[in-house]
Amino acid sequence: MQPPLTRNLTAALLAASCSAANAAGPFVGLNYSQYELDIDAANESLTPTGATVRAGAELSDIFALEVRAGTGLEADTRSSGLNTAEFEMDRLYGGYFRMSVPIADVFRPYAILGYSESRGTTSIRSGGVLVSRSTDTAGDESYGVGVDASLAGAIGFNVEYMRYLDKDDYDLNAISVGIRSAF
Repeated sequence: MQPPLTRNLTAALLAASCSAANAAGPFVGLNYSQYELDIDAANESLTPTGATVRAGAELSDIFALEVRAGTGLEADTRSSGLNTAEFEMDRLYGGYFRMSVPIADVFRPYAILGYSESRGTTSIRSGGVLVSRSTDTAGDESYGVGVDASLAGAIGFNVEYMRYLDKDDYDLNAISVGIRSAF
């Protein structure tokens, strides 16, 4: 006869393996994102838009792995007198671990944690003349929360808030909506 701790551990491992066998498996999605670049020194926010492809695999009813690749769609510009600042998201990619709580097969809130790398271009103009243009690539730990909801069969939609970069002098956040399909 096994001690109670061993029996409980064995039961938990069996339950986890059964959940993994019944997991939804691979998925792919497309999100539209409203990014927000908060620049601390300027006390200003720029809000370009972008699109992100998401792909991953649900390892169980609770755990999933996901990768993302995104690109900017539209830059954002702010003007003050003769000066104009513009920020354009060039690309974004990363890998993430997701933990969700399935609620009634159609509603799945989740928390997501991982690493992202982003590249963006900032342009400064004064009186219509380009004063400076810089492209910066930065990576950082990322985290967020969201909700996946089923629409019909394997098709669903997604709403999410994500903090992609949290640097000393700026932050890059996004609010996204999208569609998702499981296989």
